[in-house]
Amino acid sequence: MSKSEVKRMSFAIPYDSFGPEKVIIVKEPSVNLTGFLVIDNTAPGPGKGGLRMAPDVTADEVFRLARIMTWKCAIAGVREGLPFGGAKAGIKADPKKISPERKKLLIKAFAEAIRPFCPQHYISAPDMGTNSSDMDVFVKAIGDRNAATGKTKDLGGIEERRGATARGLLYTISYVLDYYGIDPNECTVALMGFGKVGKPTARMLYERGFKVIAVTDSQGGVYDKDGLDVYDLIKVKEGYGTVARYLNQLKDAHPNAKSITNEAMLRLKKESKNEKRIFIPAAAGGVYDEKTAKEMVADFIFEAANDPAKNPETYSIFHRRGIININDFVANKGGVVVSYAELNRLLQPETLLIESVERVLDRILPVAEDRNVPPRTVALELANHHVLEKMKERERLRGY
Repeated sequence: MSKSEVKRMSFAIPYDSFGPEKVIIVKEPSVNLTGFLVIDNTAPGPGKGGLRMAPDVTADEVFRLARIMTWKCAIAGVREGLPFGGAKAGIKADPKKISPERKKLLIKAFAEAIRPFCPQHYISAPDMGTNSSDMDVFVKAIGDRNAATGKTKDLGGIEERRGATARGLLYTISYVLDYYGIDPNECTVALMGFGKVGKPTARMLYERGFKVIAVTDSQGGVYDKDGLDVYDLIKVKEGYGTVARYLNQLKDAHPNAKSITNEAMLRLKKESKNEKRIFIPAAAGGVYDEKTAKEMVADFIFEAANDPAKNPETYSIFHRRGIININDFVANKGGVVVSYAELNRLLQPETLLIESVERVLDRILPVAEDRNVPPRTVALELANHHVLEKMKERERLRGY
C-alpha cells in the first residue's frame, strides 16, 4: 500500500483494556480488493465473527461489530462457556452488483491474505452480503474447515446453523413475553429488515399466531393494521426483491395494505390500549438515537440487527419510558451458539440454543428488574466480567 493510500484511509479505532488485539487492512490491487479484519479479544478463545460484504463497510464499523461479538460470545459463555472471543471481517464491495465469479475471487483473495490468523485467532461465518457457499470458498482458501462456520453440508456445515439467529430470537421473544406475563395474542409486530434474519423471524412469528402489521426493507415497506400475510410477503420478496411490491402484486387480496417508511414504522400508533407492540430492527445498524427513543411506539424491542442504537443513552431512555429492550448481543446470539455446535459436531444444537437463551435471560431479567436498570446494563456487566476473568487466566498461564 502506498503512502498516499494510507493517508486517504483515515480511521480512528478506539482501544481499551479489552482490545482490539489486531487490526488488519487488506489491499490487493490485482483484484481491486479492500478488506478489514478486526480481532478484538481472544482471551476466551479464537475471535468469532462473520464476514460481511457491503460497498460502504469501514474499519470503524468492523471494529464496533467485533466488540459486539466479544460481548455476544462472552454472554453466551457465562456460567457454562463458549470458547470464543470476538472478531469481525468486512470486504468493501456490493454483492448485489458484482458477478458470482467476482464475489468468489474477492473472498478467496481476502481469505488468502488473512490465512495466518485462521482459525487460531479468527473463525468466520456468513454475515450481511455473504452466505454458506461463500464460507466454502473461504475455508478452501484457508485450507482448514474449522476456519468458518455456516458452511454447506459438504464441508461440515449443519442444517441447524441456517436460520439459527432467527430461531434464537424467537426463543428469546417467547421467554421474555412469558416472563412478563404477556399474551402473544395481544401483540403486534413491526419488523425493519426482511433479509436472512428478518424473513425467517417474521415467518416463525406468523406461524405462531403473532400479528405482523408492518415490514420494511431497503426499498420500502408495507403496513396493514389487520395484519399482513407473511407467506405472501415472502413470495413477493423472493419474486421481486422487495416487500414494497406487496401493494401492487396482491392489491385485490389485501385491499387495506398501505405503504410505509422506516421512519413512520417507528411511530405507528396502537389500535387499542391493550395492544403490546413488538419492534424488531433486523436491518443495518444506527436505527434509533435519543430523539427517536423519546418518540417510538413500542413495548418491547428485540434487536435482531447488531448496533441499532446510535449511542448507549438510547437504552436509558427506553428504560425510563417502560420499553423493554433486549439488546443485540443478547437477542441475536443464536448464530454463534449453533456455530459452536457445528465446530464440535454436537448432536443436539437446538437444545444447546434453547438452554443458552433461557440461561442468559434468567440471569439478566430478574437482576435488571430488581436494580431498575436496562437489561443491557446487566448483560454488559456479565459479559465484561466473563472476559476479564478469561484475560486474568491467560495472564497467569503466560506469566505476563
